[in-house]
Amino acid sequence: MNKVIKISLSFFTLLVVFSFTNPDRKMERLVNKLWKDTECTITSVHVEDPLESLTKLNAIYTTDGNTLLGYACYTYSHGCRIGGCSAPSAKADDTYDVFEYIIIYDTKMNILKIDISDYGGEYGYEICRAKWLKQFNGKSSGFILEENIDGISGATVSATYLIDDVNILGKYLKKLKVENAI
Repeated sequence: MNKVIKISLSFFTLLVVFSFTNPDRKMERLVNKLWKDTECTITSVHVEDPLESLTKLNAIYTTDGNTLLGYACYTYSHGCRIGGCSAPSAKADDTYDVFEYIIIYDTKMNILKIDISDYGGEYGYEICRAKWLKQFNGKSSGFILEENIDGISGATVSATYLIDDVNILGKYLKKLKVENAI
């Protein structure tokens, strides 16, 4: 009987978690918060992604479609799993938890906001703090841990992967922008 209760509670917990982690709704809320006085439309943008770093890229327009406001990217990175991940430089997917995040860019590909939309790991969740994530605002890449991005105790691996991914993504999106691919 105890086992049935545990399974039922686990199923219910998963159901609740998945019902609240809808990336499109989360992205829409972030966009509406940033452009609170403007009605926006979010449009999916398809780009070839040789880096396999983009999960979803969207353009943000005014509702009339005449003005591009920016871009929203939904993607993922790696965080530390209990008992694993001693070296951030050796990415082995089986020793890391994956976390999902959203980056909102302006039209010049400078970051307006980063939001960790789903962090399921037991370690490294400190990177979800809005105050820490604000350090990225205003630039697209060139982030270096302990130089222009403060370290965060208990989240070194997650912070390292997030910084690496944001740097790669920023450079890639700027290149696409210059090539008029987006």
